Amino acid sequence: MKKLIALGGALAVLLPTGCAQHKKPYDYSAFRASKPASILVLPAENKAPDINAAHSLTSLVTQPLAEAGYYVSPVAVVEETFQQNGLTSGSEIHAVSPARLNKIFNADSALYISITDYGSSYRVIDSMTTVSATARLVDLRSGKEALAGLYHRQRQ
Repeated sequence: MKKLIALGGALAVLLPTGCAQHKKPYDYSAFRASKPASILVLPAENKAPDINAAHSLTSLVTQPLAEAGYYVSPVAVVEETFQQNGLTSGSEIHAVSPARLNKIFNADSALYISITDYGSSYRVIDSMTTVSATARLVDLRSGKEALAGLYHRQRQ
């Protein structure tokens, strides 16, 4: 139970919605059934205009997951593995089958992140930073989605 609470806190970087009017409680039954010990954080699919969004958000997500007790594949190793095999964009990487990812990285689950908005806008007296992304945790052994959510945050 402690690990589930820790994962909830770690995935709080992405999963809970910050601007939703009506919050439904998450169904953690699929996550509990999958019991992941290792999480492969895939390079994010970047739909935002900022070219650094994928690397910035990926680096924010991995540390809390590792601190929660999950083995997280090193981001640099994951990116290099994909680059050596000709996959350079998040959308190409997200198209790889869960079974293939499991075979290559021997991970229990994978975190798929899609960034829709990322960046800062500057005004005369202040600035606004916006981050919007969706995330899915997929069990690589079964191919089933274990957890999904939306994240949206604005900060002045």
